[in-house]
Formats: sequence, structure tokens, C-alpha cells
Amino acid sequence: MKIRTKIALVFTLMTGTILFLLSAFVYVVSSKHMEEHFLTRLKVSASIAAESEFEDETNLVREIRDRHLQKLRREKEWFFEDNSSFPREVLKALPRAPTSFIENLMDRGSAASREGFEYYTGFRYQSASTNGKQYFVIASAYDEDGEENLLFLRTMLIIGFSVSCVLVFALGRLFANRIMKPIADIISKVHEITKTNLSERLGSAKGNDEIAEMAATFNDMLDRLETTFELQSNFIGNASHELNTPLTAILGEVEIIRSAPRRPEEYVESLGIIDYEAKKLRDVTSSLLRLSSISYEGKKQKIERLQLDELLMDIKINFDRRMPANKVRMLVQAQEGNTTAYCIVGSSVWLELAITNVIQNSIKYSDNKEVLVTLSSSEQHCFVEISDQGIGIPEEDMRYVFEPFFRGSNTGPYKGYGIGLPLAARIVRLHAGELQIFSKPNTGTKVTLKFNASRDL
Repeated sequence: MKIRTKIALVFTLMTGTILFLLSAFVYVVSSKHMEEHFLTRLKVSASIAAESEFEDETNLVREIRDRHLQKLRREKEWFFEDNSSFPREVLKALPRAPTSFIENLMDRGSAASREGFEYYTGFRYQSASTNGKQYFVIASAYDEDGEENLLFLRTMLIIGFSVSCVLVFALGRLFANRIMKPIADIISKVHEITKTNLSERLGSAKGNDEIAEMAATFNDMLDRLETTFELQSNFIGNASHELNTPLTAILGEVEIIRSAPRRPEEYVESLGIIDYEAKKLRDVTSSLLRLSSISYEGKKQKIERLQLDELLMDIKINFDRRMPANKVRMLVQAQEGNTTAYCIVGSSVWLELAITNVIQNSIKYSDNKEVLVTLSSSEQHCFVEISDQGIGIPEEDMRYVFEPFFRGSNTGPYKGYGIGLPLAARIVRLHAGELQIFSKPNTGTKVTLKFNASRDL
């Protein structure tokens, strides 16, 4: 069942329930009102009948009653003495009268009851003309008009309820179709989008409602998919190039060696080339394995609570040990009285690798000029800023900096494989953080790593 049908059915069910309750209320109140009105008329008729029976010696009341008071359908009056034989006489005269009516009449002195549309009323009567005797006056009548009116009302309510439900369902379908039309358009458009036309976008992303929000979300997803496909395509091309280049060089040297006898010096030279290219191939393969391991094994690393300031100090010590001539300078903003200001949750191994890669890039592309590493924090985040005075990144290359194997157009003189920065970005993203780059050619580059303070992964 489609959503638009479900919406129409639910709307009809809700409205039908309200209409049913309203119709039942109208019917019950109308029935009660007719009952009270008819009983009032019957009681008045019974009182006039009693006065005519016991007080009207000249028959004047009877004449006025017969002339001016409308007689009720099957109206009858009975007069019984209040004695022990009263119940028996009543049952004999009124076999259909309810037993409770007789009992209430004897106990309370007045009563009213009904059986279907047959009404009964009675009261105890005593006056000076009865010589102290008490009588029971009982009247009954059939409410034919009430029966017809209630039957007509019930028929109209049923017809009105049925027509209203059909009309509500039709209107529900109409409004459901109008409501669901943008969604149907989105579904149709999404079906048309394939990997060959990922540049297409949904046109329903305008407005502030949920449908516009959904369309905007789809467009954002398509942006990410398009970028991912582009990155994947470029990655395959670059990876193939990086792997084929050393393999071609190795195979070429082997062919040269095998083509004819050579002098020992030439064999040594060819073996040196093969060794260089093989190591290059090993480095590229190792970088690829390390990059892929972040995606598949990153969450298997030991997750612990760690201090970023202590981690930066360890990284600085390692750089001083491996590169004594480095000009890396650490600056940690003081957080007096707050020992957990730089506390985050993550893998110290991966975070050390990410920060080390960024610092190594800064050292390499600034020709070992000063690299400033600044650690700061806010109430909810920690920031690691790594600034250099290097060659910078051209503006046209900025969109590709996180693509594996991509190298900037101005990095020709520098050795590298284009793995360090994408690897760092993936590690930071794995820790629910952000990596941002601000750079100008021939001015320098600033890389900002943003982490959530004490965030549970």
C-alpha cells in the first residue's frame, strides 16, 4: 500500500471516528430530549385526566380537554385505589407495563417508564373530593412522532456519515497526492541519476519544509558521491602510474642486462637502478597498505583517553632524535587549573602518525624553515595548528589535496608520493574531527586539526 493511500485512509479513519462520535452524541441527546418532552405532555395529560375524574362535577375540564388539548397516540388513563390489590389490578390492566414502574410508583408515589416508544407515567392522587382515599393515576401513550423523528434522524445521520467518509477519503487522496507529488518527483529524478550523470541535482531543494530539507540532503549526498567517484577515478589512475613507473624501470634494466654481456661496472649501475626503483615500489605499496588499513582496521586500534599536549611533546622528541636540525617549535596555550583541557579519546598511534605526517610536509615544503605547532582549546574542542613558511599550495590544486597520490603542480623538486596528507585527513575523520587547510603560494600553509574534547568514539 502506497503512502498516499495510507494517508487518505488514516485521515478518513480519524475523521470518521469524530463524525461517528458526533452523530452518536446528536442521536442520544435528541432521543433524550424527545423522551422528556413526551413524558412532560403525558404527565400533563394525566393530571388533567385526574382532575377531570375526581374534581370536575360539571364536566367542564373534560370538555376543554377534548376541545383544545391534542390527544396523544393510543393515550389511555387508569385510576386504581391504593390498596393491597393494586399491583394485581395494574398488571391485569397493563400487562406490558414494566415491573419496576409499578414498584417505584408504590414506593415513591410517582414514576415514569418506557418500553420502546410506549410511555408510562403515574402518581398518587388524593383530594377532599375523594373522602381521604388515595388513588393511583396511570397514563400511557405511544410516541409515534418521536419514533418517526428518530428514525428519520438516524437515517440522515447514517447517510451523512457515509457520504462524509467517502468525501473525506476522496479529499484525503487529493491532498495526499498534492503532498506526495514533490516526493514522487524526487524519486523519479533519483531514478534518472546514475554514475554517468552524477552532476544532476534535485530541483526541489527550495523552501523550509521537510521535503526541501530531504532534497537538499540528497543533493549533498550526490555532491559527496560525485567527489568520491572523481577521487576514485583519479586514485586508480595515479596509483597505476606510481606502481607502473618503478616496475617499468626495473623490467627495462633487466632487459638491458639480459640483452648482452656487460662490464661489471654496468651490472653494478643497473642493480643500483633496480634497487632504487624496487625501494620506491616498496614505499608506494607500504603507503597504500597503510592508507587502506585506516579504513578497515582503524577502529580496531586501542582507544584510550590521552592528552594532546603530552602527545605533541612525544612527537617533538622523536623529531629531535631523527632530525636534529629541525626547526619545529611547539606552543601550548596555558590552561591554569584545568588539567583536562587537552584531553581527547582516540588512538595515540594513529594520531601521532597523522600529526607527524603534517609536520613532515611542513618541514619538507618549507626547506626546513621554522614550523610552528600551536595547541589551544575551547569549551568543547581542541585545536592543533601547524604553520609553515613554505611554497604553499596553488588555488587550483586545493580541491585535490586530500586525494591519494595527488601532488601539487609546484612540488616537482620535492620527493614524495602524495599519501601523507590524505592519510592524516582520514585518521582525523576517524576520530570525528576536522582537518582544514589554509594556504597561499610562496607564503606558507596552515593546517588546523580540530577534535572534540573528551568525545567517546
